Amino acid sequence: MKLRLAALAALCAAATPAALASPAPTPSPGASTAAFGKLLHHRYGPSLHGYWTCPAGQSDGRNQRGCLGEVRAGRYWHQVSTDASLKNGRVVFAHVFVQTWKRHWWPYSRRFILRSQESQVPGVVSVNSNAYDWGWLAMGAHGLRAGNTRLVDAYDGDGAGRLRFFNFTCTRRGSVTTCRNALGDVMRYRPKG
Repeated sequence: MKLRLAALAALCAAATPAALASPAPTPSPGASTAAFGKLLHHRYGPSLHGYWTCPAGQSDGRNQRGCLGEVRAGRYWHQVSTDASLKNGRVVFAHVFVQTWKRHWWPYSRRFILRSQESQVPGVVSVNSNAYDWGWLAMGAHGLRAGNTRLVDAYDGDGAGRLRFFNFTCTRRGSVTTCRNALGDVMRYRPKG
């Protein structure tokens, strides 16, 4: 019996460090954002400008922090999203997703409404970037009366800490509703086509 208890105690002592080892903590918003900025500058060059963040509200409970940036390098814009985590005390990134575009006005069409599977939204849109869920935004802007303004969240989910990207101020003038965020992304929406 004593031998069994001694063997069990030795087994527990050997297993406990691995079992009790805590996962790496989630990197802080400040450290994540600084490292994300370095990643963006490395990827797009020193003349890069724009906005990027890894906000406190985007910690997923798996020791990762969601990061999002919209930057301009030369004639192209890039919206970059990724997950930051800690590995050996350093911030590292995984699942980098990039959308790139040259800012211009796409012609009025249903393309961006249908792409986001919001076929119930009537009308057409013209946008100056391809990086947003314009159909979702059109759904939020639909029904705005001429002369009125409305703040519309263009993110179908938890956009905590990302309002600069996803909050659009929509104003209706005549038959056109124009929605603009703080970064210069704009949708012109004509509900009647």
